[in-house]
Amino acid sequence: GVVFLALAGVGGFLSATGANILAWSSFSTRTLGKQWTKLQSTGFVVACIVLNASGILLFAMSTALGGAVATVMPIQTGANLLGNMFWQTTLGMKYYNKSMRVGTLVLVFAVAELGEIGPNEPDLPVLELISDPVAIAWMAFMGISTLVAIYATYKTYGRPIDSTSKLCSFVSVVTLTTVIGASVGKCFLKVKGAAFALVLCLYFLDGIFCMAFTVLANAQCDVAIFIPAQLSSQLVLNMLTGYLVWGDGAYVEHTTSYLLVYALCICGVYLNSDMDIIGDWTRSYSIRSSMLSEA
Repeated sequence: GVVFLALAGVGGFLSATGANILAWSSFSTRTLGKQWTKLQSTGFVVACIVLNASGILLFAMSTALGGAVATVMPIQTGANLLGNMFWQTTLGMKYYNKSMRVGTLVLVFAVAELGEIGPNEPDLPVLELISDPVAIAWMAFMGISTLVAIYATYKTYGRPIDSTSKLCSFVSVVTLTTVIGASVGKCFLKVKGAAFALVLCLYFLDGIFCMAFTVLANAQCDVAIFIPAQLSSQLVLNMLTGYLVWGDGAYVEHTTSYLLVYALCICGVYLNSDMDIIGDWTRSYSIRSSMLSEA
């Protein structure tokens, strides 16, 4: 048990390290005027890809050695979040104030709780489940949403690093491709022949898009916010896919507690970001009221 938990934890930390290496190179150029050679820039990208791929490999090994996905995924996510905070602080890229520290810990505690109350799936009739009209509609929705998100990243690519629309675009692409890849991966052992070749091609194509946009996001977005936002949205979308495609509702014993954990994930990201939805709305309302009264 300790081995696969350790593998998942190290995998999460390596993924965070890869993201922050590339983010630091962009940060140095943006704030310090550091100019990297073409070879150095390529080295940062390669290091990011290798470390992220190593994290994915260690996660796969942890499940292959007997670790339940419901247990090891929260461990990997928690290690990724803590690793991100460690590198952001150590490399001087971000000062984690009280709100951000608490937000990160709220996320870590929430994903740890998922290992206790998440569904324990039996051997699922995969082909039967994905043939359901609701499942087909949901998968089609995710596919279309991915294309829209990719277009959004193209339109927002040149915006500042703190652009909310740019962040949401990259988060959407990486999250959607990750969840789609996880669902496609469930079909590997259920199909043969031409169908297996098709599933394999879809899986690798999805993986290429996911990795490419992850690397771009690490260079173009504020990683201190991107990583928590991406991981939490991935957990939430996985939860929705579980209910709509994989029938998780039949295996969740404490539905209210299960849903509240995801609410905590959203709160954790909100604490990590600079967004203040209620405050912005209140200020906007006050300004409009003041302008009307003066008129």
